Amino acid sequence: MRQKITVLGFFSEDSGLTCFFKTNYRALVAEGYGFNIINIANYRPARELKALGSYYEIPFYFSDINGRNFFQKRRNFNRELKRIYDQCKITSNTVHLYLNALCDSAPISLAHKANFNRIIVHAYADYSKMFNFAEKKLQLMGCKVVEKYATDFVAVSQEAADFFYYKKVQRRPSFRIIKNGIAVRKQRYHEEQNLYYRKKYEIDSKTFVIGNVGRFINAKNHSFLINSFNLFQKIYPNTKLVLIGDGPQIENIRQQVYQMHIEDKVVFTGFLENTEEVQNIFNVFAYPAICDSLSLSLLHSVANGAIPVISNTQSETGIIKEFDTLALDDPQEWADEFHRLSQLKYNRSIQSEKMMTKLIESGYTVSTSAKQLRELYGAPQWED
Repeated sequence: MRQKITVLGFFSEDSGLTCFFKTNYRALVAEGYGFNIINIANYRPARELKALGSYYEIPFYFSDINGRNFFQKRRNFNRELKRIYDQCKITSNTVHLYLNALCDSAPISLAHKANFNRIIVHAYADYSKMFNFAEKKLQLMGCKVVEKYATDFVAVSQEAADFFYYKKVQRRPSFRIIKNGIAVRKQRYHEEQNLYYRKKYEIDSKTFVIGNVGRFINAKNHSFLINSFNLFQKIYPNTKLVLIGDGPQIENIRQQVYQMHIEDKVVFTGFLENTEEVQNIFNVFAYPAICDSLSLSLLHSVANGAIPVISNTQSETGIIKEFDTLALDDPQEWADEFHRLSQLKYNRSIQSEKMMTKLIESGYTVSTSAKQLRELYGAPQWED
C-alpha cells in the first residue's frame, strides 16, 4: 500500500494557495506521491483538487466570534476534522498544514491527538498588520501550540515565518523557507492574446489598462484601488480597470464603482481559469494589498511584463526591488503614479523576457519549489 501525505489548507478556487498546490503537486503525483487533501475553504472550495488525491471537504467555521452559533460551529468543525484525521491516518503518517494564521490552532492540536508522526506547519501568510489586539493574543497562543506539537516548520517568506514562529523555532534544523514557485515561461507576454482579449472585453488597443488579480477580501484592499483609479481616470480618461477574481467582498466593490459612476471604465471578469492569457491586456499591475506574502498573481504579471505598482506593506519584495512601492495613506499618490506610467513607452516583450530570467534566477520556479517539497517529504513511501 502506498503511504500518503495528508495536506490541509484553505483551498478556494481563486486563491494563490490553490494555484501553488495545483502547479506543484501535479508534478509530485506524477512521481508517485499520494495525497489526502482536506479542504477547509468556506468560500468556493476548489473541488478540482479531487484529481490530485483523496479529497475531503469541511468548511471552516466563521471567524467572527460575534457570529451566530459561533461556538456550535466551532465544535462541529473540530468533531468533523477529528473524524477525517482518523480516516486519513489509516494511509498516512504525515500531515502538512498550510495555514494563514494561528488564531485557532485546532488543526495542529487535533493532528497531534490523531498521532501523526510528522506535523508540518506551513506559514502561508502574514496578517500581522491586520490583526487587532485580541487576534494578536490568539496568534501568540497558537505560536506556542506550534512550538509544542509541530515537527517541521515551513514558511513562504521570512515575514510569514516571523508571524508564525519564535526565533528559537526558526533556528531548528527542521525550519525552512519554500518560495512560491510558478510556471514562469507560461506567463510570457503574447501580443496576439493582448489584442484578442481587448477585443473580447471591448477595450481599444490604445487604452491604458490597469489590472488586478486577486480574491475580493479585505486584505487585498480593492476599495483603495477603486479610489485611486477614480482619481486617475479624471486626468487620463482613456483608461480601464480590469479586475480578475471573485470573493465575498465583490458586491461591495461593485457598489463602490456604481456610486462613483465609473462602471463604464471598470471590468469585472469574475473568476477565470485562463488568467495567464487575459493578463496580457494589462499595462500596469496594481496591487495595494494591506498585507501579503509575495503573491502568485504579482509574480505572474511581473513575468508577463506588466509594470507593478505595489504597496510598501508587502512582506517580500526582493524580486521586484527595482520597482517603487507606495504607501497606502494617499490614493492620489497612486493616481499620480498611474499617470506617470501612462506616459512611458517600453517594449513589453523585452520586459517580459527580462523579468522571467530574474524570476528563474531567484528560484521562483516550479522545479525549485517541487524539489524543496520532495526534500521535505522524502521519497514516496510504500508498505507491504
